[in-house]
Amino acid sequence: MAGQSGVEIGDARRGGRRSLQLHVMETPCRNLCALDRERKSCTGCGRTIEEIVHWRSMSGAARAAVMKRVRDFQPVEQRA
Repeated sequence: MAGQSGVEIGDARRGGRRSLQLHVMETPCRNLCALDRERKSCTGCGRTIEEIVHWRSMSGAARAAVMKRVRDFQPVEQRA
């Protein structure tokens, strides 16, 4: 489902003790991952390969721009 959140687990140190921090990151991934014929974008979410590869390291503004662009993307039917 588009817009579902992914959970990223980080490690933080506080007062010499380790604690886990959870970062919830919205993603357009629909778990329908497949590349188009040109191998340039995902037919499930509409993101380019570069956007998928760099998603975690993109700024919040860059991710928001991608989310806006693919908001109404309709997955391409998979053919056997």
